Amino acid sequence: MSGRPAGIVERLNKRLTVPLAERLAGVPWVTPNRVTWASAVCAGVAAPAALLAGWPVTAAVLVLVGAWLDSLDGDLARARGGGSREGGILDAVLDRYVDFLLTAAVLLAAGDCWYWGLAALLGTQMVPYVRARAEAAGKPAVATFGSRDVRNLLLVVGIAAQQYCLLLVALAVITNLSAAHRFYQAVRRPHAGGADGR
Repeated sequence: MSGRPAGIVERLNKRLTVPLAERLAGVPWVTPNRVTWASAVCAGVAAPAALLAGWPVTAAVLVLVGAWLDSLDGDLARARGGGSREGGILDAVLDRYVDFLLTAAVLLAAGDCWYWGLAALLGTQMVPYVRARAEAAGKPAVATFGSRDVRNLLLVVGIAAQQYCLLLVALAVITNLSAAHRFYQAVRRPHAGGADGR
């Protein structure tokens, strides 16, 4: 993830995860991949289950913990001298499952707003897809407004406040505008190295 633009939410998060990663670097059984799996289970399984069971505050806390662990895995890998390509693939794939399951759970909890829910599901998948295609083409990093940290923050606040329909509207608008912005930048900017946020 190094070399890409970092948003305010991510920079604040790193103040917690980077020091902890440095402390955990010497603990053999705490591996980046295990942290990645813990993040996915927490945010992609436990949080949706809690939300659908009618425990929104618990779900919001689980999303927050999962997002925090998702940041920690990369910091831990860097603290140990760099992660593997396989670890990066695992992280990216599980993130997509988490995005889908969380958004789908919010849609089910909302009971309506299905059109906004479908748009949010599309947008949350298109943002990382456009980024990945741009990276594969060697395009430079693009600072945008729909990073995963921002989406997680929206989820935490929206779920805790039980404003599910409003949350879906916000996710749909932000993610699809972000994907369109990344797409526009990718097709108009010259070829160069770089990476962008998830």
